[in-house]
Amino acid sequence: MSLLSGAWSPELLWYLRGGERCFSELQQDLRGVSAKVLTNRLRKLEREGVLLRCPKATSPPTVWYALTPVGQELAGALGVMVEIAHRAKHHRASL
Repeated sequence: MSLLSGAWSPELLWYLRGGERCFSELQQDLRGVSAKVLTNRLRKLEREGVLLRCPKATSPPTVWYALTPVGQELAGALGVMVEIAHRAKHHRASL
């Protein structure tokens, strides 16, 4: 659970589950996150082995992020938690 703790971590996993994304795409996905906070969160998840940082030699240079196998497993678990939450919400609504 500590891998999913912290602001923006679950959201980052959610957006990266479909494939690699560049920093600016992630910043657009996570409306309201500052560049500094996003950078810190990405670095933390990289240190923990959840995502890979992939610099690309483009003009201008860009950095892409992708989930590691561990990150992919976490994203799968996050997807299951979302499904359970939806079922619980529908169950409560039917009571």
